Amino acid sequence: MPAGVFVLYAYLLVRSGAWSGTVDLAAAVDFRVQDIVPVGLTAIMLALTLNPLQMGIIRFFEGYWGTSPLAIRLAHIRTLHHRRRIAELAGVDLVRSMDESEEVLNRVRFGESQRALAGYPSELEMILPTRLGNVLRRYETAIGTPYGLNVLTSIPRLGMVASEREVAYVDNQRTQLELATRTSFLALAAVLVTLVLTWRDGPWMLFALLPYTVAFLAYRGSVTIAHEYGTSMAVMVDLSRFTLYERMRLKLPETTEDERATNRRLSEFFEFSDRPVLEHDLPPADGGTSRT
Repeated sequence: MPAGVFVLYAYLLVRSGAWSGTVDLAAAVDFRVQDIVPVGLTAIMLALTLNPLQMGIIRFFEGYWGTSPLAIRLAHIRTLHHRRRIAELAGVDLVRSMDESEEVLNRVRFGESQRALAGYPSELEMILPTRLGNVLRRYETAIGTPYGLNVLTSIPRLGMVASEREVAYVDNQRTQLELATRTSFLALAAVLVTLVLTWRDGPWMLFALLPYTVAFLAYRGSVTIAHEYGTSMAVMVDLSRFTLYERMRLKLPETTEDERATNRRLSEFFEFSDRPVLEHDLPPADGGTSRT
């Protein structure tokens, strides 16, 4: 709906002749039936482009602007403004010194740097050539670490025993990620098609900037969604791993150290190795105690 309203608003502005300096409201409301299709398609394309960017848009309005010098400078100025506003509201005299300004600048720079580092695996050997790949690799290598689980082999099994809400959370984020990457890929394909078809027409090749912008924004949106997708998998591991142990009739660990030891063997088991030995907690026989 927001995308549709925006496109309709822009259409009416163009129809009114506002771009020429003379506004004609009568022309604006004189809607042409033949314009329904292009206006509708434009609204759909805008909605598809913005959908993967939803979390990024929220982060932008929160004030997470990145690590570029301009972004850091703007964040520094706005952070100082709000710190001074708090001081004024509290009736406190805030020392407006260079030391204070430098402290805020360093905090802003450190916060953004830490947020950017969160998009990379902890080990340099794991680094991949793309930002999206590095975000996904970070979660693939980090999620199961506290419990000694290999997340790539554990998630399919956890998905079979987790609650509907946990599975829905993962599925929703995965769908969003697939939509974002598919949009980016097809937009890049549109760039190639545009260049091939317009390379003889000179300036018309600039039209390729439109699908390129869509591809860029959708890709950046996919990076943000990848963090949410990783978080959803982490939630599933945290909340459903004991259900998995019970369904596999494993002895429930008493400590995290015991759990890691068991899961190291379990991860080998999930990789189809015949070496690990697992202790099973079998149901009682004839009302007696459980057998292992």
